[in-house]
Amino acid sequence: MKKQHNNKSQSNSEYLRLLAGYMIFCLIVLVVVAFLLSRYIRNNNTTQINNILSLMSEKVNTSFEMMVDYTTEAADIISAQKEIDFEENYEELQKTLRDMPYVSIGMLSADGTVYGSDGEKMDIEKQGFVEIASQLDGVYISEPYRSSVTAGNMITIFAPVHQSGRQVGSLFATYYLETIQNLANTNVLSDQTTVLLMNPYSGNFVNCSSDGTNPPGTWSNLRLIQKDIKCLNGYDYDVWVEDMKNNATDNIINFQLNGISYSQAYIHIKGMNNWQLVIRIPIAELSDTMQRFIISVSVCAGLLVLATIVVAAILYHNEHNKSEKLKNLSNADPLTKILNRRGFEGTLKKMFNNKAELGKSTYMFLDVDLFKNVNDQYGHEAGDYVLCAVSSILEETFKDTGIVGRVGGDEFNVFIYAPLTVEEIDSLLAAVRARLSELVLKDGTPLPISFSGGLARYPQDAKDLTELVNCADQALYYVKEHGRKNHFWYSDLK
Repeated sequence: MKKQHNNKSQSNSEYLRLLAGYMIFCLIVLVVVAFLLSRYIRNNNTTQINNILSLMSEKVNTSFEMMVDYTTEAADIISAQKEIDFEENYEELQKTLRDMPYVSIGMLSADGTVYGSDGEKMDIEKQGFVEIASQLDGVYISEPYRSSVTAGNMITIFAPVHQSGRQVGSLFATYYLETIQNLANTNVLSDQTTVLLMNPYSGNFVNCSSDGTNPPGTWSNLRLIQKDIKCLNGYDYDVWVEDMKNNATDNIINFQLNGISYSQAYIHIKGMNNWQLVIRIPIAELSDTMQRFIISVSVCAGLLVLATIVVAAILYHNEHNKSEKLKNLSNADPLTKILNRRGFEGTLKKMFNNKAELGKSTYMFLDVDLFKNVNDQYGHEAGDYVLCAVSSILEETFKDTGIVGRVGGDEFNVFIYAPLTVEEIDSLLAAVRARLSELVLKDGTPLPISFSGGLARYPQDAKDLTELVNCADQALYYVKEHGRKNHFWYSDLK
């Protein structure tokens, strides 16, 4: 207890030091940034326009990250299911629409079946997303397109759905491009400033902010405006577009359009392949704009630092404890308190990721024989008692040599990482069987329980985890086919 208290005090002290360091660091950064920006404000238009671009791109990329997180979390939840029913999962997903930022959500099976509305099916097939999704390596974010359902500008995010280590389909979520466009709205910029999403390969671009002529969401093409552009000395629009394709660092171009001189620059958006965030600012407005920008950023940054410190001080311990509790709950079986399927499989994957430290070991499937009869004859309370008893006995038996998990109703897995011999494990299982045969209910009613087990050894029987699990499963199947109440080694099947 004393050691735990010391660790807690040490953690609090370290937290306070980090908090103080963070405050000092933020104050130093604010002072240095304010000094440098004030010094170079009149002569550094390139820095100014790129600062604005960086701020906007961070907001856009953060928005994309949130969209991707929503989509991948939904896909991971479905992938974690024992059996995937696309139709049933699609119906369940529709219930999330009210509370989530996406416009629509659906699924796409490996055979190309689209689970969505008629309009969504039309959009997905028209945009060629079926073929793209079938070749997914990870998350895919589509290019902007105009929806046949809403007539609005949309993007669709696809996340793969896996079952037993292979992709069986995809989950897709569709968002309004307006979610990105709204990030372009800022009072720091003048009315003549334009923010665009531009694809240098196709020449297409979308207005994200009104330039006084075209409202947000308007599509156009570079070929339609290039004839009206007069580049200033030393600049070439075609070269600038080629630089955009190559994501070159020299991203500024100065030109005249309708008698007004502009500086225009681009920055890559992480979430959208081939698309760039482009900002066009009147050169005459840059100095005044940046002055207001500095003041706004300084105030916001100061408030953000203060808010961060206050919130961090209040929530640090609660958040830490909550995260640990949620982590434990997500990996533990609520009835028996041992590892559930997710926790057991996650632990094994980590162990097999470092095979160099993994010696001779054994994997065992264990099923309680005729468990349904216990529930039917004595009730579910007796069934829960049996499951807890099996868990407790297995935990006590293998506490120093292996890990135990409940992976299904009456299904248990044991991974024995200690290099025990077949004879030693047989002896331990005989002891488990003896203890289970002596179980009695609270009223004294005898409740003899038996089990069927299938075992396989690593690396004698298998070279990886997947093969090892299959071997143990085959041994269990053999036991069940030959009268149960026994355990069998995979090596004896040969």
